[in-house]
Amino acid sequence: MSNDKIDLEPFLKLFDRPGITLFPRKAMGLASRGQVVVNNLEEFYQLIEASDWVDCFMQTHTVEDKTKGLLYLVFLDLDFSPNDLNRARKVLHRILHYLRVKYDIDSYAQFSGSKGYHILIPLEPIEVDPPSLASDFLKFLQLKLSMGYCDPQLLGDIVRLVRLPNTYNSKAIKSDQDGLVKVIQEWDGRRLDTGLLWEEFRLKKLEEELSRKEKKPRVKTAAKINGIRPQIFALIEKAKQGINLTHQQRLAVLFELIANGWKDDQILEVFEAQPDFDLNKTRYMIEHARRMSYKPFKTERLQEVFV
Repeated sequence: MSNDKIDLEPFLKLFDRPGITLFPRKAMGLASRGQVVVNNLEEFYQLIEASDWVDCFMQTHTVEDKTKGLLYLVFLDLDFSPNDLNRARKVLHRILHYLRVKYDIDSYAQFSGSKGYHILIPLEPIEVDPPSLASDFLKFLQLKLSMGYCDPQLLGDIVRLVRLPNTYNSKAIKSDQDGLVKVIQEWDGRRLDTGLLWEEFRLKKLEEELSRKEKKPRVKTAAKINGIRPQIFALIEKAKQGINLTHQQRLAVLFELIANGWKDDQILEVFEAQPDFDLNKTRYMIEHARRMSYKPFKTERLQEVFV
């Protein structure tokens, strides 16, 4: 796509911190046809150039980081319809403003080249103890820092691949788009200290554990009706009454109804009373969810978004 060697130094600064090992790390490009281990920056650039700057990715964390429970980066993926980039842009700036005001950081942000945006939030490195909680803690951070807008597909995925800036998205190119992954906001160099967030997460885990241990009598309303859980029925009733559901609550309803064989028109009826209802956008979300085969929310996560 270009004869100029892209400068990845600003992007790689996200990984420049004592305790973080940049290489070896898995990466991917059009030429590799899958993930490969790159051992140094030279091999990294060779892979990118061999791929003609198309579909180039690298891991946010390594498998070794995951084993140790080491976290130093939060990846937020805001995935929207290509025809809804205006909304995606508004959500992006809302989150960036929230991070600036609430946590006093300007995180790195980029356009994915197609239908959404990526936000990368560098952390003061933390080794989660026990390491088995690292994925849950990352999921907690992704939901909290994105205000619930993060793509559910990557929640808790420590070794997720992220696109490299100034490379190209082949899916967008095939759709006659430019496809360039563009930097929207440079990182200001400040890392998020997760100390208080970790305490909040641990308290939440403790409350969940205590709740599970409580023996509560079963009531008839707790049973599924035609495969639909009572919390979903409650959200459906709210939606039909015109009560505005959160983004995550809408996804919970959508995934559950699709899994139970509801037709598109039936699902549209559930959401048509929402204050911001848009027929075309809702149809797209239904089609996208069917195509991606998203599974219904697990009970624990459903309880989180039901509140």
